[in-house]
Amino acid sequence: MTPILTAENISFKVKGRNLIDHLNINIIQGSFNAIIGPNGAGKTTCLNLINGDLKPHTGVVLLNGKNLRTTDRLKLAQKRAVLPQLMHIPFTIKAKDIVDLGREPYRYQYSKKQHQRVVLDCLKKMDIMDLGEHDYATLSGGEQHRVQIARTLAQIYAYSDEDLTGKILFLDEPTNHLDIHHQYNLMYLLKGLQQKGLTIIAVMHDLSLTLQFSDYIVLLDRGKKVGDFTPDELVSSNALSEVYKMKMNILWNEQFQRYLFLPSL
Repeated sequence: MTPILTAENISFKVKGRNLIDHLNINIIQGSFNAIIGPNGAGKTTCLNLINGDLKPHTGVVLLNGKNLRTTDRLKLAQKRAVLPQLMHIPFTIKAKDIVDLGREPYRYQYSKKQHQRVVLDCLKKMDIMDLGEHDYATLSGGEQHRVQIARTLAQIYAYSDEDLTGKILFLDEPTNHLDIHHQYNLMYLLKGLQQKGLTIIAVMHDLSLTLQFSDYIVLLDRGKKVGDFTPDELVSSNALSEVYKMKMNILWNEQFQRYLFLPSL
């Protein structure tokens, strides 16, 4: 399988400290990839390096075999969208207008009516149709987060029901701030988008969701890659216990066809 995205020997330093140390990653087209690790492992830095927001001090990130940093910015914006952990908006703006910002890469390619159709579709997907006219600053943290996810979806879609092959969605802790209903609503939505060809790369803290929904898992610790795993490979190894420094009791539930975590210190 040919990778859509490759990180070759990338490193990143701040004040002499290696936040990412000679990292190699291959991302397969149409796969769901989780980046996990304890606090300070370098997950967010890794995500920002491979999505092009940060420039590596060594190494290169390739998108379809070409240097990501030299890719035309408009074309890149049409191929990938990024959800950061936090996004502060210091001015008054309606929630639907935040989502509409995701349409900027296509602003002159489609009609206003087509843009509105995509925005409404993304509001529906994130269950925030009733919040569209609300001031973003008045929303709860979870509601703001769902608005930002809708914005990234509006950027991924050039038009409604598009085949998403060749596009990548980068998510930094996508289930953060969400209640359990909206966590699962989002994860199943992402799996549905994956079926349309979308490649997904997400920083995850919830290991249960990681094992349930991801195809491949990159485990980081102190800026270095511990390994690449499928969910089954990760469970059968001792890597989680060693990295998180606690006993990871993981059981397979036959009835629900998923892993259950019973960690202990």
